[in-house]
Amino acid sequence: MKRILTTVIAPCILYFSFLAFDTISGSSFTFFPESPFFIKLLIVYLYSFPFFLFIGIPTSIIIDKINKGVRWVNYAIAGGIVGLIMKIKNIIDGYPILYDLDVFIIFPGASIIFYLLLKSLEIIFTKAFGKHISDIIH
Repeated sequence: MKRILTTVIAPCILYFSFLAFDTISGSSFTFFPESPFFIKLLIVYLYSFPFFLFIGIPTSIIIDKINKGVRWVNYAIAGGIVGLIMKIKNIIDGYPILYDLDVFIIFPGASIIFYLLLKSLEIIFTKAFGKHISDIIH
């Protein structure tokens, strides 16, 4: 339940992190800078939601089962691996090797956002329902 809720909320937080990056760096990192706010949010949501759903949830379950080391580092490494796989797929499809560093910033960043949101929901559920019920809702 917490992972599904995290998957629904995480794309919105990812978009707002893109906006924060744009503000800090002064660049236009998000797509279609002239488009309205809602359209850009919708584009980021529709693009990132399947990744969070089909890659994020299974990876999250695997990381929690292994549970070695610091969890946020494991999430960042998993995001980097997904980014590398996507970069290799793009190279095989014939797309030029552009923006190499972006892939290794966006995917681990999205994974850390997923982890922080999941951790926040775990804390909220524990405070609201108690440890025993929160573990059952997992």
